[in-house]
Amino acid sequence: MKNWSVHFYFDDEFSWKTLDKVFPEIFEIVKGEKKQLPEEEQQIQVKLELNLREIRNDKKPIGFYSDQTDLSMVFPIDRKEMIIARFAPSESIHEAGDKIAKILKTKKIKFKTDYDKMMLIDVIKSKR
Repeated sequence: MKNWSVHFYFDDEFSWKTLDKVFPEIFEIVKGEKKQLPEEEQQIQVKLELNLREIRNDKKPIGFYSDQTDLSMVFPIDRKEMIIARFAPSESIHEAGDKIAKILKTKKIKFKTDYDKMMLIDVIKSKR
């Protein structure tokens, strides 16, 4: 099934610090396996470190977007949620969601998932 986004909803007791050990692995899934130029790889590593700094301070991560990757990671301001998204529907969203869910379950992080709940997707679908 092709999807635009997968949403991970964390419960009210969730602390961002809980992602400390699993975030690098989740980040690698979002980053993907494309070969990067050394400069691009360095920028991506800086983005990883900035996210980890926020997590270690129990703050919401800043997320990740790059022109060199297929997936993006978004953390909405008003809720405890992580969104993995693409700008076109793809089966890779489901695969990434399954991998990330397995990582979160291994660390006993409580969450619920859903697909295609971004408002932008509704706007795009309505224009077709």
